[in-house]
Amino acid sequence: MKTLCSGISLLIMLLAPWDSVSAQAASPAPASVPLPQLTDNAISPRVMYVENPRFPAVTTDELQRVLQAAASLVKAHFGISMQRPAQIPVLGIDPLFTDLVAKKPPGFDDLIGDFRHHRVNWERVRQSLTKQIESQQAPLEKQIEFARPYLVVPLEQKDLDSFSRAVVATFKSRLERWTVASHDDGYPVIGEVAGRPDLPVNEYGYWSLMAKQGIPAEIILTNQLVASVEYLPIPVHTSIRGGITGGSTEYNPASRFGSSVWVSLFPYFSDHPAVLELRGEENYTRDQALRFAGTMLAHEMGHQLLHLGHPWSNQACLMRPAEALQFKPWHDNLNATQCPLNSRPAMKPGAIQIPIW
Repeated sequence: MKTLCSGISLLIMLLAPWDSVSAQAASPAPASVPLPQLTDNAISPRVMYVENPRFPAVTTDELQRVLQAAASLVKAHFGISMQRPAQIPVLGIDPLFTDLVAKKPPGFDDLIGDFRHHRVNWERVRQSLTKQIESQQAPLEKQIEFARPYLVVPLEQKDLDSFSRAVVATFKSRLERWTVASHDDGYPVIGEVAGRPDLPVNEYGYWSLMAKQGIPAEIILTNQLVASVEYLPIPVHTSIRGGITGGSTEYNPASRFGSSVWVSLFPYFSDHPAVLELRGEENYTRDQALRFAGTMLAHEMGHQLLHLGHPWSNQACLMRPAEALQFKPWHDNLNATQCPLNSRPAMKPGAIQIPIW
């Protein structure tokens, strides 16, 4: 097992930034979060909202609608009742990330690829991706079937080497679009903005670090785009999106469940061409965006509350990741009766482990 210079395991530092949990069933960590023991199958999670004022504003009522959509799905698919909080504290993203940067472990940034300045070792990324592909419960054929429609280069052969190269080429092409993409204010979507500190608010690793430092919440929502590349086993479905992470479940010592979920609302609200392409050129109404964001939150809560995995071959499963950013068909295909708990290995509580680091 590789380690950082600080001695923190690389595996459990930033493992698998999928719309997902940072864990793999095939590679248990030395210590992991215990499966939560829920009283009467009911939860009352604390919720926080991290706001970037540059991106579309979200009202408290809209945040509650995201939670309500998630609560309905969590009840239908997992049999767990969720009580929504009366208040949702709002945190400014600049002071929060200023503190994260100040407290980062030694060597932390060495795990992050500097795509903004075109300094990424993509062969190293491919080697990590290969390990991730090999670790999955789903066979290579099923993973190819999932990703092939979204590759930007043709897949010459259905073998691991050819597949990993095509996925990395897709990853690179889509991620590097954000090096030139501008927001409505004329400044880069990701990058320096006049009058504001240049902080790594788009980096998955720092969102993982936020949980590790013990943010007092079980659920964190944000309007910030999270898109990045790390030198770790990044999963196929995150790679074909160009490193966009819609959400993740991370170890949090301050959480009632031992982990926190965070979800980015940006892919649902934004109509940027790079996002629309991955959404199948679909524009969402505000109601749809809130409902689909709630679906992502419910997916992550399946990781958090039951430690479920990803049943790739069943489109009825809430725990199956969305293809690219095509959230509407993903949502519309869900059917709790066709994907009950314990119906397949990935749907058994405890199927994955959330590492403690």
